[in-house]
Amino acid sequence: MAEDDDGAPMRWDSEARRGAGGWVPVSGSSSRAGGTTKGGGPAPPGARGSFASRRFVLLAVVGAVASAVVALVVVNAFFSGSPDGQEPSPGGPSASLAAQSAAQSAAQPDGPQSSSPSSEPPATGRAQAAALDALLTKSAADREKVTDAVNAVESCASGAAVAAARSDLTTAAVRRDGLVEDLSRIAVERIEGGRAAAEELRTAWQRSAEADRAFARWAQDAAGCSSGRVPHGSAYDRGVASSGLATQAKQEFLRRWAPIAVRYGLPVRDHTRI
Repeated sequence: MAEDDDGAPMRWDSEARRGAGGWVPVSGSSSRAGGTTKGGGPAPPGARGSFASRRFVLLAVVGAVASAVVALVVVNAFFSGSPDGQEPSPGGPSASLAAQSAAQSAAQPDGPQSSSPSSEPPATGRAQAAALDALLTKSAADREKVTDAVNAVESCASGAAVAAARSDLTTAAVRRDGLVEDLSRIAVERIEGGRAAAEELRTAWQRSAEADRAFARWAQDAAGCSSGRVPHGSAYDRGVASSGLATQAKQEFLRRWAPIAVRYGLPVRDHTRI
């Protein structure tokens, strides 16, 4: 004889559950577990636990499906905007990016900047011409020193004067080299005829530097000279020749420079002032 979970005696009844058979309480006893089979007998041991398990699984499945539906609704609402078709909230990420893009577009003008060389060639050309003219002014001072030094050697007033003249000529040659380097750093592409003029000026200063060094060697050869008796050797001849080539290049430069100076209101010079 079997017992149910509460200890009540049970017996097998082959007629129970419409002839399928089942455990039923012994006569006079009732199931305190509270459950019977469809045939009128109590449920077999474990039947109630199996039903509870199936009900728990069913509830879990229903809960998972409901959660998935809620998640889909939330995601769809985030990406597609509000249900009534309005735009997303102004404080959202998309609105913030759009506002930043609009601000950047407003800060940048549609056309080229007014200060760019392409929009105002005359202004840029004037600035380039002014920079080149500043070098001409600097060169004029060097030429005066060179002329004074050559005259000092030629007159041979004293040994100290000749030595000082030699130092001045050497320094002038270095300064001419510096002018050539400065000229190479000046842009002249916005000046009409500026490239050709700058090339002639470069040649003039290079020839002048060669003449300065030749005259410095002539001053060295003239050491110990007396007034009116200064030798004119090969160094002197090279100095004269280089000076002549420099003068030719200066004149060609000035021919090209004159209309540029007039155009931009700059001084018109002659070869003695460069």
